[in-house]
Amino acid sequence: MRWVGKAVLQQGLSYAPGGERLNYLLQRKLFRSLPAGKASFEQKAERARQHFEAFTQHSQVPPGDARFYEFGAGWDLLVPLTYYQLGVRDQTLVDIRPLVRLDLVEDTLRRLGLEGDPARLERFGISYLAPRDARATGLPAASFDFVSSTDTAEHIPPGDLAKILRECRRLLKPDGLLSFRADLEDHYSRFDRSVSRYNFLRYSDRTWALLNPPLHYQNRLRAPDYSRLVREAGFRIVDERLSRPNERDERELAAVPLAPRFRGYAKEELGVRGITIVASPDAA
Repeated sequence: MRWVGKAVLQQGLSYAPGGERLNYLLQRKLFRSLPAGKASFEQKAERARQHFEAFTQHSQVPPGDARFYEFGAGWDLLVPLTYYQLGVRDQTLVDIRPLVRLDLVEDTLRRLGLEGDPARLERFGISYLAPRDARATGLPAASFDFVSSTDTAEHIPPGDLAKILRECRRLLKPDGLLSFRADLEDHYSRFDRSVSRYNFLRYSDRTWALLNPPLHYQNRLRAPDYSRLVREAGFRIVDERLSRPNERDERELAAVPLAPRFRGYAKEELGVRGITIVASPDAA
């Protein structure tokens, strides 16, 4: 089980001085997961385009006049730079830590066919705020037309995610829009092909805490949990898209002995591999 070794390594790095930088170097030099491969890069760019399409479908504000906000922008800024490519000119990005790596941003610019200095994000209409707590940003209320999050929420503890979503509700204008995607698969299955994408559902919370380092935290929330959190934060869901399991996924899930925490879910709920929620502020 190679993934256990990686989990233990990242657990140690999570508490080591300079551990985050060491983790980045390992991802780049040893695991070769950075920069993103062609398929991963194109998949994430497509998700950015899907967010953008949701905005144009449900908002009357022209993209060039809109203010975009994203929490969890990550290392390579692929999503906001794709928005820029699509015509968005005013974006605010928030990260709990300054995660941006200029070499990865430079790689993103090259692959998108954009020109510019990766160190001068204002050239692309981007304001990058890090470190900044997405639970309480200090930004003015009702100041954004669009809020997005892409494959970040699954790395946030549920209590913190609830606070972040409430803050997103505060930041949005009354006619603004949230587009929110979470990846519900066990991320270690991409590193270790011997385990399924549902492998982490077998562990109790106590055991999982030992295998769940802060540098690679996975909250294991399922699709209904995300829908509930969005509604409880003061949103009305206008669209919900689920990546439903295929027959192979169903066989993999059936082979996993579920921890007690997950036995109350329907099989079709547990099997969902990803969820995208589009929501507007609920006036009520």
